[in-house]
Amino acid sequence: MSKPYPPEMMEQAALAALGMLSTDEAAAVPKALVAEVSGALALLGEGVKPAAPAPALKDRLMARVSGWETLKPISDVRRNEANWMPGGAPGIDIKPLFHDRSTGRNTVLVRMQPGARLPAHHHGDDEQCLVLEGDIRWGDLVYEKGDFIAMGKASNHPEIHSVHGNLLLIVAGHNEFLQA
Repeated sequence: MSKPYPPEMMEQAALAALGMLSTDEAAAVPKALVAEVSGALALLGEGVKPAAPAPALKDRLMARVSGWETLKPISDVRRNEANWMPGGAPGIDIKPLFHDRSTGRNTVLVRMQPGARLPAHHHGDDEQCLVLEGDIRWGDLVYEKGDFIAMGKASNHPEIHSVHGNLLLIVAGHNEFLQA
């Protein structure tokens, strides 16, 4: 290694090299360190001789694979997948989770940075919002972690903002700022 790093940074570098961090988390790890760890991981992989799994382990693995094929989820989004995209206003990102083609409804995560503001907008369909982290505010109303809000179709939503930042789970139809 080019210089000593704290154990926490080494752990983050290993997770980044394995692709297990979000884009924001990976950006906080020095690129040179990730490159060094990636090289070390590649060398480790070259030194391992292929081996057939024990029959019982192979049976368990095959059962899991066949179980997955039987279940066939219509959406499978993992926590560390970095598919966040700009959410229509500065400091707001959206992560699409599911789009129901038959109803047009979307399930998305919305992440607002502290101080971010979402302009007033019209709800073209019902919208459900669960505050997973942080706060969301408009006017004198404050919603925090665990609070649930539902807005009706054709309602007009005033400007929304967050003081501390947040993570929201939204289920909605057509809304100007929340389209997966």
